[in-house]
Amino acid sequence: MATNRLRLLAPLLALPLLAATPGGQPGRCEPTRTGADLAEPRLSVTRKTDGETLLIEGRIDRGLPARLETMFAEHPKIAAVHFNSAGGDPVGAMEAGGVIRAIGGFVTHVPAGAECSGACALLFLSGSVRSVDPSAVFDLDQFYDPANGSASRAAVARQSLDVSNYLIRMGVSRRLLTGTLDRDAALPAGAPRQCLTPAELHGYNVANWNE
Repeated sequence: MATNRLRLLAPLLALPLLAATPGGQPGRCEPTRTGADLAEPRLSVTRKTDGETLLIEGRIDRGLPARLETMFAEHPKIAAVHFNSAGGDPVGAMEAGGVIRAIGGFVTHVPAGAECSGACALLFLSGSVRSVDPSAVFDLDQFYDPANGSASRAAVARQSLDVSNYLIRMGVSRRLLTGTLDRDAALPAGAPRQCLTPAELHGYNVANWNE
């Protein structure tokens, strides 16, 4: 099934790799597409001649893994998963990523003007082939999202370990986690939000379209 899915996407994979450079300013994060902050994830399928594309919009929750299993069962021709999400629950994202990776062969993509940050970034990494449109926003951002708005050092450490192990399973460098945290810690107060640059996307193996 995964091999057939990738064969359908052969013309797409022959195109040049697109990396994130929002608004022509490397590292700046300025999404233009709406829907990323929806309170619950919204799933929709678009049919094309070479397969179907699943779009996931809104904040990720713990119910997404089960919804994905149902969606893939009902739409076995889904070949690509697109994202527009400002984050959400990292545990739900990693479990949903396990669903995508277990089926295998999907292209994951952040389309023009969309955002994929925090928990969405973790889910995005489950694709076999991954790309980010030049006008999109991509960043690991704050991967923890405690319900009370704060987290103990022990809780953050535990989740950091879970995220690190997940990155390894997805074939992505653990430096994505440490590099993002170090970068954010070094930003002065009031500095504009930053996202991954093209060099970081490739260096961490986040975008692998041309590999």
